[in-house]
Amino acid sequence: MSALLGIDYGGTHTKLLLVDGTDGDGPILARESVRTAGVDELGQEVRRFVADRPVAQFAMTVAGTFDAGTGVVRRSVNMPWLDGTAPAHRVSEAIDVPGSAVQDGIATAVGEATLGAGRGAEDVFVIALGTGIAGAHIVGGEVRAGAHGGAGEVGHIAIAGEHRCSCGQTGCLETWIGGGQLGRRWAEQRGSGAAAVSTAHEVVLAAEAGDEPAQVVLRNAGQALAKALLQVSAMLDPAVVVVGGGVARSPQWTVHPAFDTARRDATFHRLPEMRLAELGVWAGAHGAVLAAAHELA
Repeated sequence: MSALLGIDYGGTHTKLLLVDGTDGDGPILARESVRTAGVDELGQEVRRFVADRPVAQFAMTVAGTFDAGTGVVRRSVNMPWLDGTAPAHRVSEAIDVPGSAVQDGIATAVGEATLGAGRGAEDVFVIALGTGIAGAHIVGGEVRAGAHGGAGEVGHIAIAGEHRCSCGQTGCLETWIGGGQLGRRWAEQRGSGAAAVSTAHEVVLAAEAGDEPAQVVLRNAGQALAKALLQVSAMLDPAVVVVGGGVARSPQWTVHPAFDTARRDATFHRLPEMRLAELGVWAGAHGAVLAAAHELA
């Protein structure tokens, strides 16, 4: 029997997920996380991962905006080497399997709304805290992608501060809690300079060990996320907000304080039910598998 392949092509790590059957929610045959490399190297990794197992269809996530008709990436802020390319087409040629692209925030949202923490809810906004910050709004099982396919870019809500974001703005949510930014904020707190930039995981480990600058960084990150939650509530009024992604793997430092702060600071807002994601860092890969299933339907 054929399988479906989901590729979550992230800024730091790429998740490969192979699921039995063609409806998207079958048993997992294999999954693996690899360091992100160029698209040609990705094709080689996927070919090795799939081995001799028959695959009917794949879908891969794109961090940014792209033309749904051609699969050509218009702009990927955190993965600029994708700009002007059609990565799914190149991977398809490399592994000889039909495939398509899906925006990473949409894939994560569909995965969590369908198979994870959002199941059973009709109106779900999903936030994925990774190298970048992705998001998407799902109502009645349908993604509200916006007039130009760019809705849900919660990472580029302006919060505060003068930190310049990779998108060109200053003060974006991503500059406070993006996985690629937490280490920079920690270096600034310590006065260590750019050479001392660390990973988000290292910041969390330092905070757990009692490092006060790391704790300040994570506290600020949680406060920034709380402000974003209030803005999402004010603008979209979702029934449920689900927060996941790599940075959410230590929720006691960021997500849970953000939920508490949002509840405390809410004024006119009718806050949604706020849930921690269930699929973890694999939500995007599951969403890509569901996108592949949709292509076959």
